[in-house]
Amino acid sequence: MTPPSTAPIPPPSETLAPPAGAWHRRTFASFAFPNYRWFFFGQGTSVVGMWMRDAAQGWLVYDLTGSYAALGIVGGPQKFMEPFVKWASQATSPATLHEMVMRAGELAQRLPKGPTYLNVPIETMLHEWNPPGKLRKVPLAPKPCARASDVEKVAALLMAARNPVITTETCGREPEGFEALVELAEILSIPVVEGAEASVTNFPKNHPLHQGFDIKPMLAEADLVLMVRNRVPWYPPNKGPRDATVIVVDENPLKTHMVYQNLQADVYLEGDVPSSLKMLAEAVRTSRPDTDERRARWAAAHARIEADYRTAEENARRSGAIHPINLSTTLGEVLPNNAIYVDDTILHQPYLQRFVRNQGPMSYFRVSTGLGQGLGVSLGIKLARPDRPVVLLVGDGSLLYNPIIPSLGLAKKAHLPIMIVVYNNNGYRSMTKNQLLYYPDGVGAQHGLFFGETADAPEFDQLARLFGGVGIRVTDPARLTSALQEGYAAVQNGKTAI
Repeated sequence: MTPPSTAPIPPPSETLAPPAGAWHRRTFASFAFPNYRWFFFGQGTSVVGMWMRDAAQGWLVYDLTGSYAALGIVGGPQKFMEPFVKWASQATSPATLHEMVMRAGELAQRLPKGPTYLNVPIETMLHEWNPPGKLRKVPLAPKPCARASDVEKVAALLMAARNPVITTETCGREPEGFEALVELAEILSIPVVEGAEASVTNFPKNHPLHQGFDIKPMLAEADLVLMVRNRVPWYPPNKGPRDATVIVVDENPLKTHMVYQNLQADVYLEGDVPSSLKMLAEAVRTSRPDTDERRARWAAAHARIEADYRTAEENARRSGAIHPINLSTTLGEVLPNNAIYVDDTILHQPYLQRFVRNQGPMSYFRVSTGLGQGLGVSLGIKLARPDRPVVLLVGDGSLLYNPIIPSLGLAKKAHLPIMIVVYNNNGYRSMTKNQLLYYPDGVGAQHGLFFGETADAPEFDQLARLFGGVGIRVTDPARLTSALQEGYAAVQNGKTAI
């Protein structure tokens, strides 16, 4: 990085103020470019056409029905929600309300699974509602199975491969997927690399076949890559494997909601992932090849990774500050093995992946769809698993995106105590990181200007006390262990701790 320059920055009046009387020329200067003119008038025509369509639809519905309530069919909140959910609609009558609710639930379970939205207008709710004569129990969505011939083909490729590797992001979405992946990897001694964007626990991090979170160094020698629920295994395309056969195992491998996806697949094994992995394990078990040498080689590589981690931990402890590595490691020393960790960080996420010692399936969840959801996700997990401690790991900037006050209020009212650990570096450091990444020689780098980096955050520990919780602020590394023990004890006593 270029050291910040000490040269004075010209005042805004010398760089931004237009000449007198020139505002109109500057305002419309972009129209001098033909491509921008095409874009502007094309976009304008599109928007006007959309307005005309919406007005015509509403006019037609009202003209045909004479009902203002029916106008909600072509408008209403569900139209706003359509881009964000799998399905959105409106219950227009009490007579259809029950089945509309049932349909929304069934659609949410069907592949690809996703949220649905049903708008129930006040006009519908004001009417009297009579339950149906028969209240049916909705059956679970069937699990599609991969074809037996496809399983046999993939099994043969796996047994013939000399340097296979498995990579996954969300195989551990169910405990059955976690267990099936461990079984298959152990039968054939195949190394497993979790993706950098892994959002759940997919494979035991202390397993000799676990090879970390970076598959790039392994692709040069790999002759087969088994991608299990992995949306973006490599980017850009030229970073993919040169000579390996790529097998994709997924229920729905091609994600239509993604702007770009690069799988480079040679073979697809489509169907319920845990079932597919179990069938592969059964297919290769009967003719199990000798993989002792491969197992020993990858066990030695895993030992080197672990040694590097221990060295990093020791260096962090000697730094004299509360380093993210030190904090992540201490969490595993203090908290029980059944703790569930929720990761709502950006800058610290690689540290959490490597140094938080979560154990077993469903022990780590990463909030990967945008900041501000960590508290809600943590409370939801606690509601589902009240028997296990839930720990939210969040940056100070990330926490400010969350609805802190309503979440702490809900945690108290619904008796959902969670532990919130704030990795507080006093700013939005990811903004600085991205600015330097995209503009390494820009004005910001030259003058040390990173607008928006400072986070004017409150004393987070004080917030917990407003809702009967426990708040602890730690600046001394020597007190870190006792502070985490105090926080965990509070959660065990039914209080949320920050």
